[in-house]
Amino acid sequence: MKMFVMSAALVGAVGVGTAQAETISVEGVGKGTPNSMQMPVGEGMMVVHNQVEYDGFETTDPDSPFASLSGPCFGAALVDVGAMQGSGYCHYSDADGDMAVMEWTVTGMGEEGRITGDWMVRGGTGKWAEAEGGGTFDAGGEGGDYTNMVTGEVTMP
Repeated sequence: MKMFVMSAALVGAVGVGTAQAETISVEGVGKGTPNSMQMPVGEGMMVVHNQVEYDGFETTDPDSPFASLSGPCFGAALVDVGAMQGSGYCHYSDADGDMAVMEWTVTGMGEEGRITGDWMVRGGTGKWAEAEGGGTFDAGGEGGDYTNMVTGEVTMP
């Protein structure tokens, strides 16, 4: 009987200290400054070096961990006879000083030249170390008009 009580107390103590994971809906618009370079190859083919420095994200939830993210995104894409493919990474910091790494993959290009694709959390520090999830993005514009509209879900432990 004593062994059962001790085991139950240990299990209860472990359960009290365990944090619950929270799934967060991500919906917002990233604003940043693009510094991309287009390198024509030949008829209908171009390589694009993509780089954007994000100042922050305007989110529907001001308490969202995404609301304070800022930092660079970079990668490359190939445009071949109108079809586009490519990928890259973002290295963000948040207001708490935690870092997040996001991966992005191009799935297409709209008529206005905006790039569409998928993104996913790859890891980071602090609250981002065990975060999982992702979603879609729609990015484009020039200069101060550059925006990146993101949607998705992230589970934060």
